[in-house]
Amino acid sequence: MTGEDRGTLLDLLHRNATEHADVPALVDGEQQLTWAEYQRQSSALALALLDLGVTRGDVVGLHMVNRVEHALADIGALLAGATPTSYYNTLSPEQLAYVTRDSACTVAIVDADMLDAWLTIRDELPALSAILVLDVEAPTEGVRRFDVQLARATQELESRIGEVTAAAARVRPDDPVTVVYTSGTTGRPKGTIITHAGVRAVLDATTARVVGELGLHPDPGLCQVSYLPLAHMAERMITHYFSFEHASTVHFVRDLQQLPQVLPRARPHLFLGVPRVWEKFHSAIIDRAASQPSPVRRALGTKAMDIARRVGQAKFGRRRLDLATRLWHAVFDRVVYRKIRRTLGFDRILIAVSGAAPVSRETLAFFHGIGITIIEAYGMTETSALLTINDLRDPRPGSVGTAISGVELRIADDGEILARGANIVPGYLNRPDATAEAFDADGWLHTGDLGSIDKDGHLSIRGRKKELIITAGGKNISPANVEQAIADASELIGPVYVHGDARPYLVALITLDPTSWQSWCSARGIHVATLADAVAHPQVRAEVERAVEAGNATLSRVEQVKRWVLLDREWDSTTGELTPTLKLKRSVIRENHAGDLGRLYD
Repeated sequence: MTGEDRGTLLDLLHRNATEHADVPALVDGEQQLTWAEYQRQSSALALALLDLGVTRGDVVGLHMVNRVEHALADIGALLAGATPTSYYNTLSPEQLAYVTRDSACTVAIVDADMLDAWLTIRDELPALSAILVLDVEAPTEGVRRFDVQLARATQELESRIGEVTAAAARVRPDDPVTVVYTSGTTGRPKGTIITHAGVRAVLDATTARVVGELGLHPDPGLCQVSYLPLAHMAERMITHYFSFEHASTVHFVRDLQQLPQVLPRARPHLFLGVPRVWEKFHSAIIDRAASQPSPVRRALGTKAMDIARRVGQAKFGRRRLDLATRLWHAVFDRVVYRKIRRTLGFDRILIAVSGAAPVSRETLAFFHGIGITIIEAYGMTETSALLTINDLRDPRPGSVGTAISGVELRIADDGEILARGANIVPGYLNRPDATAEAFDADGWLHTGDLGSIDKDGHLSIRGRKKELIITAGGKNISPANVEQAIADASELIGPVYVHGDARPYLVALITLDPTSWQSWCSARGIHVATLADAVAHPQVRAEVERAVEAGNATLSRVEQVKRWVLLDREWDSTTGELTPTLKLKRSVIRENHAGDLGRLYD
């Protein structure tokens, strides 16, 4: 099937508004829109953008939390013939100025909290003609109220719908559906051009996998939860675009801290979690079991957690369980696991996905044991989010599954994963040099990831090609594998950075998990007020030392970390060590912690 045959995202919008008009499409707190209302309001917004001078191919910048208006603005821009581009809310003004200049943003639609950053950089953006702001009664001069523009266009929509229809009719499958900026782990972020055809190819392939291989037949109205940044391609694909394919209902989470409250209300059928989210859920469940008020309940909670892990591990290893474990599991499923699923909001989950980074085998086994099977998937922005996905019937920890239909994979002589298919993007915005480097003349994308494919077609990731450490002894080591081994050994540990290029041995900078160190300490009666207090506590340091030893035990001798330091600060995208998608910025870490790294070799 060609891109022309698949059509555009707007074709799916029209189908849903016609065939599933009354099915809820967007839910944001008390606000709810059906698919018919979704089309009508996004069409009104398209008219407002046309009145602001937006023309075919212009970029409309979106700088908002996950909310109904973000989705309306995205689709409204497409209906106007423009290209919507979401920017991370954590960008500094300097970073925001770079991506908005690079994308030649003409109109920006922003949350009130983002307005000051835009006013700071407005004079640096020659292409910017208008800023629309939400939730501000009296905006600064030169800034328009979003609600006023939308209301005015809504009043005129019936008489002027032809203008929107004409603009939308010119949108072709090979046109951009969005521009997504990469994380910028090795330099300036690159604007990746995602097309309607690429998105539709992934949607068709995942539907074929779900229906054909798993036997699931998604009905209109399936529920999803949108909480990861819409500047991230995986979130766009798994919630925003997937909802168009299946006329599903998306519940928005404006603040990540509200996710535990929204999930039980939404009760999603499909849920995407990055490893940090799954591991946070895991830690919370374990901590709750360990902090039960009575000794009997604590003992039963600990037993239930142990049985879940053992059952999950046995299933992954295709081992038969002994009778006692099977009986315990059946009992705990009725009195414990079912309650956990309901409390989390996963009592009707059909597909739980983990992506963006490896998730620990222990976490996968635990959730498998309590009746939530998490399947790992692999892809990148340049593949329209997806290349491979595990089989829900037979997930294989350590593998990211097999290629989706229409995708070819091969391993280059140096171990790099190459991919080709209809989902591969045409290139980077304004970067012909980077495009030529990543995409060869035969259409193969050079992913930059190292991996292997087994006889059954299952892909395993070994690390990043450009991040390989070559020790003084000439050994090639993937730091990601070492970092993962240490982080997986304890729920207390957060991001880990391993160093050792041209050095005789490996060393590590270790941080505590910002989402769990307090609860970990509290569950063990460790009274600490600050992160620095926790880092200095003997029991915390002993746990980190145990985790390093446990991680080292899974590695070859040359991969083992010989010395390490536990940092008394957190890493995140605002401090610079992590990208907005929580990947390590290795050059920043090396520069910021040159002294720590040097002392580890003294």
